[in-house]
Amino acid sequence: MVIKENITSESHFETGLTREHAEFHNSYRIDKIKDSIRFLQSIYNDRISISPDDVTEDFLNNLKILGKKLYFFILALESDVSPEDYIKYKFEFIQNNVPGGDPHLFYLAWNGLLDNDSFKRLLHQKFSIARFNDILVAKNIPAFGARHTRYRTKLVLAIEDMQINPGGEMRTSGRILDDGSGLLHREGIVWLNNNKGVPIYPEAYVPLNQAQMITIRHGKSIHESGGDNPEFVGSGVWDHWKDNKRISGSMGNMLKPAGIDTARELGKDFKVLVDLLKGKGYPLWKDGVPVEVFGSESENTEETARCFLEEAGITKIHFTPFYGLNSQKYGSLTHKLKNDIYKKMLEVYGPGMKGTDDEKKKAAKELFKNRFYHFPEGETLIEADWRIAHSFVELFRNNLGKRMVLCDHSGALRVLEAIIRTLDFAEYSSIKEGQDSIMAMVYQPGHNVRYDYLQKKGFMLRERSKA
Repeated sequence: MVIKENITSESHFETGLTREHAEFHNSYRIDKIKDSIRFLQSIYNDRISISPDDVTEDFLNNLKILGKKLYFFILALESDVSPEDYIKYKFEFIQNNVPGGDPHLFYLAWNGLLDNDSFKRLLHQKFSIARFNDILVAKNIPAFGARHTRYRTKLVLAIEDMQINPGGEMRTSGRILDDGSGLLHREGIVWLNNNKGVPIYPEAYVPLNQAQMITIRHGKSIHESGGDNPEFVGSGVWDHWKDNKRISGSMGNMLKPAGIDTARELGKDFKVLVDLLKGKGYPLWKDGVPVEVFGSESENTEETARCFLEEAGITKIHFTPFYGLNSQKYGSLTHKLKNDIYKKMLEVYGPGMKGTDDEKKKAAKELFKNRFYHFPEGETLIEADWRIAHSFVELFRNNLGKRMVLCDHSGALRVLEAIIRTLDFAEYSSIKEGQDSIMAMVYQPGHNVRYDYLQKKGFMLRERSKA
């Protein structure tokens, strides 16, 4: 495709290219493209450079060519491409292949391919989080008769892991350290009042071949997902697309007072564990050494982590915002009322839909639940989940020998859980982590990552006031 230097609203593509591409023939239809442009006009209040009148046969043929280039752009991506590089390549693709670098033409080209099964299959292959299973879950199955313990890389023991010694006592010591450092430490096992156990070495030591992570969900925020918040909703968790709420952004979100209270209450729970371990000579972190904390670039993750750790008696932290852990980007729909969006969609697409008004509204909502749907100037859910999964893996790989804290949104935590448990999308899409949960996990190259809860509903570390 030749890119014009000056593109007018009458001609966004070079004309005269009428060759058909069989693979994409059914992906673009004049009526659907016109409706998609009308939808964009309603979102941008007509402030876009294209209109339904521009959709001619030549326009459609050039859109097919752009779709073909887009298909082969995705196909050519290396299997180990990073999210940062992918964003760069995607931007370069738009600048070099889309006339005028117009994001709306890119939107039409991408979403027009949603009727193409080959394209969706390709997206699933390139952005599936299953590729990370072999990294974090190495499928290391001990040979028959091997003397491997069940908690080889586990930071939390369930009571059935090793509760009873031959004499009937709960075990309080575990393995002797072998991490290649030359040190000899015997692991202690500290049992909590919620029947969870923590295998841990003295002096806050973390084996050099492990990365240990304590994970919490951020508290209720000003731009909150779901619930009874009348203002905002949406963080990539599609089961909250209901009621008259707004679509939040992936960044720029502070805790509201209730969220601060939730984080501090969780910190008081965690203090029970921190104090118990320290009292028995097994502190989680050394005094005076800042705790490494990671989260998304949204302010609510750092704010939650600070409130959480302060209540546990930990004031020195080093917070690192991680771009890859941001929630899904909704682009131009950010902060708009969802019911307004549905109304606009029904006005545009409704006449071509079959069924009752309720069935049409349901169909409109289902479009936003499509994990391959590319939001205008945003991203797809499958891209967001892949980006988050990639970032989790890098976080583990780059922090061997450390015990860190991660605070993030529920959508990100469900991706991590999906990798560890080797879940597919149908199984993990509805997972929602509780705000009173504290998870702990250990990554050790060559061994399966296993996780458990230091605290969750039914296994609380302290009895909370009912007031």
